[in-house]
Amino acid sequence: MKIRSEWIFDCEPRHVWPHFLHARMDTSRPLLFWFGIPKPVSCRVLEGTAAVGNTRQCTTDRGTINQRILQLEPDRLLQYQMRESTVWCRAWVGKLVDTFTLESLGDGRTRVRRTTEFEARGLLKMLRLVGLWAALRQAHAYAAKNWRRLAQDSVSEGIGTR
Repeated sequence: MKIRSEWIFDCEPRHVWPHFLHARMDTSRPLLFWFGIPKPVSCRVLEGTAAVGNTRQCTTDRGTINQRILQLEPDRLLQYQMRESTVWCRAWVGKLVDTFTLESLGDGRTRVRRTTEFEARGLLKMLRLVGLWAALRQAHAYAAKNWRRLAQDSVSEGIGTR
């Protein structure tokens, strides 16, 4: 199954890009997170430098998710796949691949597209698929809200200017 999201950010790709690899989310708690869905807290590259084959780790309020970077083109493309996790619902996930593309719109704005491909596994696979879909939709919206905030802070602070 796939989930696709698209957003327009009022800044250049260089202001958005770093936050896919290193970010701290806000303390808000949208509805589904109140029901035990893992809420993202932060992300970072464990090896310090983002590169194909390195590990992007997402820390949630329920554990960690380690993701192998599959494709990386700074300011343009990031793809990673979940490899291991300590969150309670890890047994539900057969496959989870996220792809982000950034497109400069030439007017100081950036189009960000996110595609998540996922499969459920185990007993009650269809029910789990629905649960994963709802959780991942919430995660898309929550992460985008935070990346927008972080990117705007970067613009305000002059970070990422060349």
